[in-house]
Amino acid sequence: MNVAIIGNNHFGPILTKQLAQYDTKNSYIFYDTNAKVFDKIKFIFNILKIDVVYSLSATVSGGGALNLALKLNKKIVQHFIGSDVLGAVEDYKRGNINQQLLKRSIFLCEVDWIAEELKEISIHAKIQTYCIIENSDTFELPKSFSILTYLGKGKEEFYGLDTLIEVANKLKDIEFKVAGIDAYNVALPKNITLLGWVDMYKELQKSVCYIRNASHDGIAFSVIEALSLGRYVFRNYKFPYTIYFESATELAEKISQKKRLFDDLRLQINTEAINFVKSEFSKEKVLANLVKILTDVKR
Repeated sequence: MNVAIIGNNHFGPILTKQLAQYDTKNSYIFYDTNAKVFDKIKFIFNILKIDVVYSLSATVSGGGALNLALKLNKKIVQHFIGSDVLGAVEDYKRGNINQQLLKRSIFLCEVDWIAEELKEISIHAKIQTYCIIENSDTFELPKSFSILTYLGKGKEEFYGLDTLIEVANKLKDIEFKVAGIDAYNVALPKNITLLGWVDMYKELQKSVCYIRNASHDGIAFSVIEALSLGRYVFRNYKFPYTIYFESATELAEKISQKKRLFDDLRLQINTEAINFVKSEFSKEKVLANLVKILTDVKR
């Protein structure tokens, strides 16, 4: 089986390499048909011998590579990741839909709430992660209490900056570290430190807790990394072994609870979270599931 992987040009090449190493019976090649002209040409040149086109990114309207695959009757698997569903919903509302693509595609998504959103536009997607955590190291909680979060540059409000400011003002004795930006055009509370672009895995090791507060979200790799390290994750979506919150006040209260336990030396590493990640996001489990899906589609 020859599988062409297209779509997200960060996770796509990583997943392609993992699949190729795991499943040596079949061929997996990544084509960056969004950004590289040479890859577009390679895709066109190889399309006749490609059996399955697996797009790590999904659309209801189509695109060059998917349209070609559709025209040549290739099997198509589309994986909704990140904010793909927002674009799909907008296209659906505008009537910008390729009905043949919808009919011929097998759809995957990361989490149950995305699956529910997709049902509203008549797409029934199988929940399947592509997120693999390979680290097996255990890092004890750091000696000082701090919290890490992420804000996308230019999308600070989308990632919950207003809530962060409110919580930081309520909890002035706690340090809040922000990855992703190194400056902001409005004065921030003194207990918020902007780190810029950093190695999230290393920063998570130095933190007790992690906040993920995106206005719309998928599985979020950083959440899984934080859980794999036994850190306490606060999130505005309900997800296993994370701490759910709906408001800044509720988040501040739940952080305060963890801080009191930490100060009393009663906060232990989150071993249940570690075991959950090892069980659900291991290379063996994720890749075996993806290979089965792609193989079944080929049949």
